[in-house]
Amino acid sequence: MSDPQLDDQTAAAPAGRRPNRPLWPAVRALLRTRIVAGLLTVIPIWVTWVVLKFVFDTMKSATEPIAKWGANLVIQAKGDILPETVRGYLEWGVPALAILLTLFILYLLGLLGASVFGRRLILLVERIFEKLPLVKTIYRSTKQIVMTLGGNQSMSFKQVVLVEFPRPGMKCIGFLTSVMKDADTGREMATIFISTTPNPTTGYMQIVPLEEVSATDWTVEEAVKVVMSGGILSPPTVRFDRVHPVKVMPDSSFVRGEMETSQNNLPGLPPAPAPDTPAQSACCPGTTPAGSRGSEQANKDN
Repeated sequence: MSDPQLDDQTAAAPAGRRPNRPLWPAVRALLRTRIVAGLLTVIPIWVTWVVLKFVFDTMKSATEPIAKWGANLVIQAKGDILPETVRGYLEWGVPALAILLTLFILYLLGLLGASVFGRRLILLVERIFEKLPLVKTIYRSTKQIVMTLGGNQSMSFKQVVLVEFPRPGMKCIGFLTSVMKDADTGREMATIFISTTPNPTTGYMQIVPLEEVSATDWTVEEAVKVVMSGGILSPPTVRFDRVHPVKVMPDSSFVRGEMETSQNNLPGLPPAPAPDTPAQSACCPGTTPAGSRGSEQANKDN
């Protein structure tokens, strides 16, 4: 039933004009929308600032005593020669020197991590951390987050694809990690990593026929943003209805060849043995086909 009072107000309003409505609800909705938009704009900047400030303050607190010691050493050694202004600049420049020393130490750590000795040292530290109950949990979680945000995992993902999962008619975002062949039929099979939301470092590994995998035009970074945001930061378009074939170079060299080359070139590891015959099996390198074994046995009998 209609409200008689509202009907009277509507009838009394001149033609072409809307009836008077309370102004406060509209203002409140506008304020709420703008405040939420402002928070969404400020929060990423604030979190970035807090994290960077924490890291640099921690490193600075460790390097500032060294910088002060160096400045005092220069002042004591050359105090009678240096003017008062220069000594003031040295004391004032201790924080800047501590920051430069922090960046230099980070560079040395990165250089150490890229060497064979550094990688072995990191593995040793990780093994020690894995034996400590609470430290193990904190270290694993932090390492997964840093690897995800730092893009190290995206180097292992070759392409963003869509696969039917968990049932036909539903598709999930997947990351193509490798392509291999069925040992019996030679059919190309794709190894797909399906990550979970909001933590993209966990998920499912599925082996799917390559012809059932649909390629997308998304980058790995875009797909990670979609997963971490629960779909809020989705690109404007997606290839859903039709299956777009995944482009694979011969022998899947864009996946396997690159990985094998990088593994064979690791320092401290012996190079992979070259195949004895060109007729070796593609799925099991180093094995001799049945025909070759038969010919070798025939030569021995003769």
